[in-house]
Amino acid sequence: MIVTLIRLPLAVPLSDVNTEPTPPIGLAYLASVCKQNGATVHGIDASGRNLNKIFKIPRYKFRANGLEIEEIIDLIDPTTKILGISSMFSQEWPYVRDCINLLKEKFPKATIIVGGEHATALPEYSLRDCESIDYIVLGEGEQTWAEIIQRQKLNQDIENLDGLAFIKD
Repeated sequence: MIVTLIRLPLAVPLSDVNTEPTPPIGLAYLASVCKQNGATVHGIDASGRNLNKIFKIPRYKFRANGLEIEEIIDLIDPTTKILGISSMFSQEWPYVRDCINLLKEKFPKATIIVGGEHATALPEYSLRDCESIDYIVLGEGEQTWAEIIQRQKLNQDIENLDGLAFIKD
């Protein structure tokens, strides 16, 4: 089973002068959990892959650094079963939401799981605002991810796991 963990490019308002990308440590922890539970992990750190590339997102008056969503999509194995996306900062949410929708369009069979500070703080809002999200992992996600990987390998339901938010029906 392939799991692709993605940190999208850091997106900030055009007027921002002091926001720097940081390593996606949370996704590194999740990658370790996935490997320990027998999943093949692919990681995409969009900012880290091209720190010097700056591009504008005119729709939101943002700029971002790193790979653009089309470049990220090209890196994803088409057999990926789970796309794990970090959503750290609420200011990025409009762009993150748009990227998640494109990912679901390109990989409709993949389960999209979002984590991070924004998703944890506003799970219901995030799920309703972006129906492409299948699940949100709340808080520190290592234990929940371990259980998700174990159950997905066995084709078992994950909806009764602690630490998950989702909308049903």
